[in-house]
Amino acid sequence: MIYEKLKDIFKKARKDLLYPPISNFTLDNDINICEFDFSGRWKIIIDRKIAHDLSLVALLGVFHHQLNHWAKHPYDLKTIILENYYLGDMPNKTEIRNLYDDAVANLDLVINKELTEIATTYKEIPPKSKADNVLRAFYKEVTGLDFGDSLSDPDLQEYVKALLEIDFLNTNRMFLKLNLKKFAHLIKDLMDKDPAIPFGFFSLNQFTLQEIKRSLRNIAKEFSLDEYRKIVNNVSEEIKGSIAPANQSFLEELKRPDIGWYETKALDYTIYIEAIYKDGSLYPDEIKDFEIEESIDHYSPVESYGMFLPGIAKKYTLRGFEGNAYAIPSDAVVIIDSSGSMIQPDINLSYAVLSAFCLAKNYIENGSKVGVVNFSDRNISLLPTQEKRKVFETLIAYQGGGTTLHIGDFLNYIDSANLKKRKDVDYIIITDAGIHNLDPLLSYLPEMSGRITFLWIKTGESFKDKFQKIKESLPSNVTFVEIDNIKDMAKIAVGKAFKEYAESY
Repeated sequence: MIYEKLKDIFKKARKDLLYPPISNFTLDNDINICEFDFSGRWKIIIDRKIAHDLSLVALLGVFHHQLNHWAKHPYDLKTIILENYYLGDMPNKTEIRNLYDDAVANLDLVINKELTEIATTYKEIPPKSKADNVLRAFYKEVTGLDFGDSLSDPDLQEYVKALLEIDFLNTNRMFLKLNLKKFAHLIKDLMDKDPAIPFGFFSLNQFTLQEIKRSLRNIAKEFSLDEYRKIVNNVSEEIKGSIAPANQSFLEELKRPDIGWYETKALDYTIYIEAIYKDGSLYPDEIKDFEIEESIDHYSPVESYGMFLPGIAKKYTLRGFEGNAYAIPSDAVVIIDSSGSMIQPDINLSYAVLSAFCLAKNYIENGSKVGVVNFSDRNISLLPTQEKRKVFETLIAYQGGGTTLHIGDFLNYIDSANLKKRKDVDYIIITDAGIHNLDPLLSYLPEMSGRITFLWIKTGESFKDKFQKIKESLPSNVTFVEIDNIKDMAKIAVGKAFKEYAESY
């Protein structure tokens, strides 16, 4: 009986909040009033006893409160991760963060949306702590509604006055950080040893690893490498106790946040990889799930119902027309300088490493294999593979020694990978022009059959004069690209773009 009544209340609550993406609810036992279930299609869980004890108006307030977390705040996992990060190592930070999020949701309901049922909800549930009592008095002060507070201690009134100085409804990133910290330092002294809050709270352990990965990718786009590393370490500490043995590899990935950061930055660059189709052109073939971070070019608005929601949005994959007889895109070997003159990528942004990630990512996603030769005091080599993580780990390794591409080891690498006679291999050499044994390397290039491109980072002396002297002695499959502005590196693409740069010589 109560379930049928709740269905009507839930339907009204969703309408009042303009239909946030939580479309179902269920009843359960021994939970803290209500919480979210993120294990499948998101839904609200209501405590069965609470559902029987509260009035219908109070239950509508419960649904309003929960739904407004997604309609107003925190509204996505990224915000929850950042709020955790802002609070650092503060004790009881999960409870403090949820109290802050509750305050934002409650004030927005009453002040902005004129939905006052949440006050009845609070009146019908007993206070859980001193912090809860203070917040109820604060809500009454701000809204004029009775939230069931019983604040008899005059010392606690000072906390209410201090809360009035916080602009809870300004959720702009900069102000959110400042306001949350101000709230936390104010309220932490009121938290009991076993802190209790009125509603169930958000925890990263409630979300899937895929959702955490997606949120971290979004965060990596906005934050520096140093700050991103701190955020990832914070996430790792919070979830490590709840990760199943089968998913421990994810924690290992989090130990190298620099790799995830560069991989995310590489998403901004789509590299043109030349593949010759024997007949016709490309046409849409298979419909697959569209990821938010992918290029919009192949997004299918019809199949996606005009929405960019995960699990709903779709994309086209392409194939060749007329029997799809086409050449497989070239494999690639990225040869990267990690000597002491290059930027150390796990400390500062290395555009050389970012470019290498862009190249590797796009070759692998085009079905090609990527090998790596990381050179300095020694060659660190990886045979061509489709295993993206291994490729990234080898590209980002920093040796910090001299600048020598060890020719003997390189020749053994070419032989081991059976690459010497293959024409369908792209070699991309990324260096700052200080290769000590350049002449022996150049003398070997005519024996190689694939396309060879030097990305030559200008660090002082122009390479253009050197290039002009040796230009005529090199085969046509070798291209030198001198890069004046290192920030342009990741924009340079294989094939057409290389040729366009080469024409400037």
